Amino acid sequence: MFGIGLPEAIIILIILIIIAVPAAIVILVIWGTRRRADSSVKDQHSIFCTRCGTQNAAIASHCDRCGTLLLRPQPSGIAAGAEVPNYLAQAILVAIFCCVPFGIPAIVFAAQVNGKLAAGDYEGAVETAKKAKRWCWVSFLVGLGFGFLYFIFAIISVIGGKMY
Repeated sequence: MFGIGLPEAIIILIILIIIAVPAAIVILVIWGTRRRADSSVKDQHSIFCTRCGTQNAAIASHCDRCGTLLLRPQPSGIAAGAEVPNYLAQAILVAIFCCVPFGIPAIVFAAQVNGKLAAGDYEGAVETAKKAKRWCWVSFLVGLGFGFLYFIFAIISVIGGKMY
């Protein structure tokens, strides 16, 4: 229909792979991080024995292994050892594969999360993590948009017979 020969089709396929593979890697890393965060939330509903370290059901009053009385932590405003995702892996990946100018702020914010948690600033860590996540998505979407535009221009130039 458009008169695309085999070499042009191969070039289009290579360009598509160059764009799709990094995007798939970024999506898989983000999906894997969310799954790990979901599993850590499920683990918070159990209680560990202070004597033998066995994980017990949240409703247990004594350890299943050694019979020690299980002590419940007193609820406070913020749970001790609360985890906040720092999005550092995603920030590095989007900076490399998608859009460097928007990936740099993502890396900067992601690097600040653990320091704020260590200092006891839970709210600051959550806010910084949200900023890192926002910049990751901005970088990913801008990179995806430029990749799409590049792909469209490559197809137009191949069809027109003016491959640069």
